[in-house]
Amino acid sequence: MRTHAKARVNAPVPAPPHSTAHASTHAGASRELQATRARDALVRAFERVIARPHDIVIGCAHGRVNLIGDHVDYAGGLVLPIATPETTSVALTAVRGHEDHFTSDFAGDLSWDRYARGVVAELRACGIDVPPIALAVASDVPVGAGLSSSAALEIAVARAALTLVGRTMSPPELALLAQRAEHVYAGVPCGIMDQWCVAHADPNAARHDAILLDCARKQHEVVALPATLRIEVIDSGIRHALRDGGYAARRRDVFEAAERLSRPVEELACASEREVASLPAQLARRARHVVTEVARVRAAVDALRGGDLVRFGQLLQESHASLRDDFDVSTPEVDRVVELAMARGALGARMTGGGFGGCVVVATAT
Repeated sequence: MRTHAKARVNAPVPAPPHSTAHASTHAGASRELQATRARDALVRAFERVIARPHDIVIGCAHGRVNLIGDHVDYAGGLVLPIATPETTSVALTAVRGHEDHFTSDFAGDLSWDRYARGVVAELRACGIDVPPIALAVASDVPVGAGLSSSAALEIAVARAALTLVGRTMSPPELALLAQRAEHVYAGVPCGIMDQWCVAHADPNAARHDAILLDCARKQHEVVALPATLRIEVIDSGIRHALRDGGYAARRRDVFEAAERLSRPVEELACASEREVASLPAQLARRARHVVTEVARVRAAVDALRGGDLVRFGQLLQESHASLRDDFDVSTPEVDRVVELAMARGALGARMTGGGFGGCVVVATAT
């Protein structure tokens, strides 16, 4: 049986993963408990202003882990994410008065409400008549771990608000709205990968396939994982915040490299070795990562579809080396998790997400 598993540790020491892929009943019960927790928190915090206590709605969204293809989505590259079992639930209702109200169990990020407020503001800007609302959030998607806690929050808020007013949006529309909210209100110049993957993942499903997303064309296709492949996600315990500046700095380097080569950034991945070598040293390393990472994503999909797990593992290793050495977004703690995973027999392991901490994705054979 194919298993998509997770393992969380507070220090860079791999622990046996906890399997969740084949426990759909348990996953459904967990989501119900999480939704109840959010609903109870909403009533406790805002009972005095809630207009209609029986009209509380729930929006849910999964986190995601990127198997390969990091720091190329904002360059229009190819990425290979998959939804994770962890979810975010938002309880939302209309309130009396003219102000919105927010509460959450996001203990690790005091500015989380920027993302939620941004989504509500973008919905209103689109002409959707969202009344003054109160919302509460419950989530088991780790914050700052590279598993798209922000995108899960954004999509869950949007789904809840749309349900409240009886409106719908397609997954691509949801993804683009959430991306705008993150750009404008949270100040993170993210690519489209996180919101796209989360918006297209069925919030009621216990298991998902990977998707190969072309970030320039905003089109994706499903990539089924081989039955003998096991994916683990191991938390390094080191937290990041993409708005802190390192992410934006790498993005600026990528855009500057493309500009110096007189290429649209979406075509940077097509640059030749000679073009990359012509750039200043730091920009050359950034461009080399984009070129080689997009090629690795293509090769990874071919390996998965051909059942070549050894090759898939090698590509994960190459990706981590590129993110560490050319893109400078790994950390010693994350590198140590990768080393320990390989020492215990993994096919391959790599940092995942924006970097500067967070999680490692590990491939093993069953």
